[in-house]
Amino acid sequence: MNAIQIASAFRALLIFVGGALVAKGWLTAEQVSYLTDASTLTAAVGAVMAIGSFAYGFWTRRPAGLLKAAASLPEVDRITVAPSAAPLADAVPSPKVTAQ
Repeated sequence: MNAIQIASAFRALLIFVGGALVAKGWLTAEQVSYLTDASTLTAAVGAVMAIGSFAYGFWTRRPAGLLKAAASLPEVDRITVAPSAAPLADAVPSPKVTAQ
């Protein structure tokens, strides 16, 4: 999916949810129109993508994520961690990672 497809899907979702909220009386049609405006949608999708990439980067760079990435390399036969990091070795689902 590219950015245009994501924006289109997000806009359709906003219109659907906005219509439901207008039908319930929680929003006005003008408020929904503002939320589905192209510039507002572009800003919202950009913010979501930035937050998502930050969260993904943070998640993959945690110690268990780094061990998992290293263990997935075909050049790596075994990774041995210190006894104090045994819970970290247990968190990685790979037979290549063991505690000393």
